[in-house]
Amino acid sequence: MSQRKNKKKASKSNRRGMLAIAFVVLVLLIVLLVQSQKLIRKNQEYTERKETLEQEIKDEEIRADEIEELKDYVDSTEFIEKIARDKLGLVYDDEIIFKAEE
Repeated sequence: MSQRKNKKKASKSNRRGMLAIAFVVLVLLIVLLVQSQKLIRKNQEYTERKETLEQEIKDEEIRADEIEELKDYVDSTEFIEKIARDKLGLVYDDEIIFKAEE
């Protein structure tokens, strides 16, 4: 009879141990799932940020090219002549200017 009681006690303690282990494993699994979802969301945010930054880089490269072209134009004699005519009213010595009467 005492062997049966010992077996029942051992059986109950084994069952409790197995339930405790199963509970711990379940909790760890839930924590792992939650953390993996957070990482997935963070990865999506970083991917979107990367795409945004890559587009900004392309835009800035285009802008830099435009600025370089403008710099070359400003250094040209064509630009200097245009400013001299429009802003300062200068002309070449051999030019004749006709003005319309108002």
